[in-house]
Amino acid sequence: MPGLRFFITFYLLIVVLFSSILYAEETMESEDSASTFKFLPLVRIGVLAFRSKPQTLEQWKPLGALLSRAIPQYDFVVEALTYPELNEAVAKKQLDFVLTNSGHYILLKKKFELSSPLATLATSEHGEKTTHFGGVIFTQAKEKIDTLEDIKGKMIAVVNQESLGGYQMQAYELLKKGVHLPADAHIAITGMPHDNVVETVLSGKAQVGFVRSGILENMADEGKLDMKSIKIINPQNSLSFPVIISTQLYPEWLFSTLPHVNEKLSKNVLSVLFNLKDNDTALQDMHIYDFNIPASYSSVEEMLRTLRFPPFDKQLSFEPLADSHKQPII
Repeated sequence: MPGLRFFITFYLLIVVLFSSILYAEETMESEDSASTFKFLPLVRIGVLAFRSKPQTLEQWKPLGALLSRAIPQYDFVVEALTYPELNEAVAKKQLDFVLTNSGHYILLKKKFELSSPLATLATSEHGEKTTHFGGVIFTQAKEKIDTLEDIKGKMIAVVNQESLGGYQMQAYELLKKGVHLPADAHIAITGMPHDNVVETVLSGKAQVGFVRSGILENMADEGKLDMKSIKIINPQNSLSFPVIISTQLYPEWLFSTLPHVNEKLSKNVLSVLFNLKDNDTALQDMHIYDFNIPASYSSVEEMLRTLRFPPFDKQLSFEPLADSHKQPII
């Protein structure tokens, strides 16, 4: 029947036409969605993990989120790295910004021409603001080690010889008393985090431990350490500093940038850091007070020069200082 055949043909044409229109609309919507979710340039911030990596990321991931919101043209991510990992990442230009201690920064700057510090970190130690930190020397309470001179010949647990607050500050104090490290003692490298040093001393595998200020108090607050089980060597009576120290104080960690980062991005990041004081939520999330104008790190450089530690040793290298007395932790 010609009429029926015409009707069927007409119906199929209508179906095809509407299907084409719907497909075109869906394609346009998909393209719009794709354009909305464009991949943003990735900006990597390397943070030295002086405690565990999960703890470091928990503290500093809010900084990445904050910068991503404040500078929406980029996606900021935070990476928690050990000393060797951070060294390698800087060497391979896998990072854009670095947050680390000042001794490590001086080494990286000499080796890879990092920028001058953009900002100095102001931390919160037991609720008090400080832009400085120190080193702590401790032993088990039962040990007959009471002075710096008593440490000579003992087994000392340290996270790493690159650690400013976990080795270099203490080595400087000992040098003033005529004890030369590493020659005058046995150095046991535990690796990060600093908690490893405390556990090593408490287990009896080392007689003395070096950690940065605040570690012992934090572990006590977390129920990981009974402060009565340890003894502090060379305690400093600093009424202005809220936690135990065995050394003089040095400027806190700093925020710096690698040479390949463009100036506009650096300025934008710096602006966000300096305006953190107006963002109480972000500061609480990161457990810090704020970022300040860069401090003078001349005292750190003087210490490293006196000790002839990298980068002021004969060979510029990230390898630990040669030490025939060094023993691994079993």
